[in-house]
Amino acid sequence: MEPVPILLLDDDANTRKGLSTFLSMQGLSVRVATRPSEAFAALEEGGAGILLTDVRMPEMDGISLAREVKKRFPDVMVLVMTAYGNVKDAVVAMREGAFDYLTKPLDEEELLLSLRKASDYVSLRSEVRTLRRSLGASSPYEGLVGGSEAMGEVYRFIANAAAAESSVLINGETGSGKEIVARAIHFNSSRKDRPLVAVSCGALPEALIESELFGHLKGAFTGAVADRAGKIRSADGGTLFLDEIATLSLSSQVKLLRVIEERSFEPLGSDRAIEVDIRLIAATNEDLARAVEEGRFRKDLFYRLNVLHIELPPLRTHKEDIPPLVRHLLGRLGRGGARVSSGAMSLLLRHDWPGNVRELRNAIERAAVVADGDTIGIGHLPPAIQAAAGGLVPGAGAEAGLRAGRPLDERMAALERAFVLEALSKCGGVQAAAARLLGVSERSVWHLVRKHGIDVEKTRRKDREPTQSLQRM
Repeated sequence: MEPVPILLLDDDANTRKGLSTFLSMQGLSVRVATRPSEAFAALEEGGAGILLTDVRMPEMDGISLAREVKKRFPDVMVLVMTAYGNVKDAVVAMREGAFDYLTKPLDEEELLLSLRKASDYVSLRSEVRTLRRSLGASSPYEGLVGGSEAMGEVYRFIANAAAAESSVLINGETGSGKEIVARAIHFNSSRKDRPLVAVSCGALPEALIESELFGHLKGAFTGAVADRAGKIRSADGGTLFLDEIATLSLSSQVKLLRVIEERSFEPLGSDRAIEVDIRLIAATNEDLARAVEEGRFRKDLFYRLNVLHIELPPLRTHKEDIPPLVRHLLGRLGRGGARVSSGAMSLLLRHDWPGNVRELRNAIERAAVVADGDTIGIGHLPPAIQAAAGGLVPGAGAEAGLRAGRPLDERMAALERAFVLEALSKCGGVQAAAARLLGVSERSVWHLVRKHGIDVEKTRRKDREPTQSLQRM
């Protein structure tokens, strides 16, 4: 991806000159501004995708700056620079929309890494918007939300598959959105004005699946009191989506293979072939290649289905998409004005989501119902998420602080300190290991330890007293 133009905002002339020279020598495009009003004017003109700014500025502090940029220029990534003593301001600025923060004196490699990440994010979001426009504004893919690299791959696959006529195989865990992807492919293809017929193979008894798919004539079997067209015939001219295809019996697989190869089938009780024009999209949460090895799935059918293949990413691998997903889900529930507290969002980001987007949807629906105001807090989330957020839960002291009506910043600080202290205790005081357990950078743990005055040496002592027993939130 091409580097994104940078706007450097700092009221110190030496800093501006030194940074702009260094970045220009790296082949980056840099403009400079001396105060926020000048920066806003430059952003209005366009051309800058990243704002690199000092957190302490005349006219406006870094927190207000990040909030205003997010509101007026949502596509601009804000990186704040701060002295160590002002790290708290930088963290708050990130909550208000900043992309990252850097401590002074700046480390050149760290600066370039942060700028590269921000540049890649801006470029990817632009590509995602282009792909979405190519898919059509009225296409029903509302459930596909997020600008992560993983979701960018999904959008690209949909665009390519929609332009083709080949069979599609979608792999993915339960709740990862397989049917949503199938619908997006169909409604952006040349068949969009024809039927999309969905069949959940696993939800039908084996005795009924062939009748459901291929139809039957009256009297074909006991209980067949009338002719039935079947799902394949109903999908003629359109798309047939078969979910949980690995559950099909071997005899049904043989008949389905004929439909793909010969574009015809015979209803139960009939010896007359009916020609059909369908596109087949199949989905499964199983490894079909393994099912072939075990003799549960036909190899020839697997190859005919696996022409275009995508493995949908589980939600735990692209958690950066959770905040926009939450906003989207709240909007669909008519609660677009509701906000999620920092503590609740922290738990949502820590949860592993074994049920993927479906589990998140259920959690947000529950929270929206039980919340009695416009803010969704920790107590509104399902108990399982409160109790099992990332395997770390705060001790009794932090829990009491969260429930006792103390100011929000104070309660959040207690929760944050409890998570860090518990991680260090589990890791024998090794900050690198605690960072991996928490899912954050080692530098973040270093800052948090100092912010909360945590005695790391104490966590290393083998003869220390046990920490308070953990309480479920």
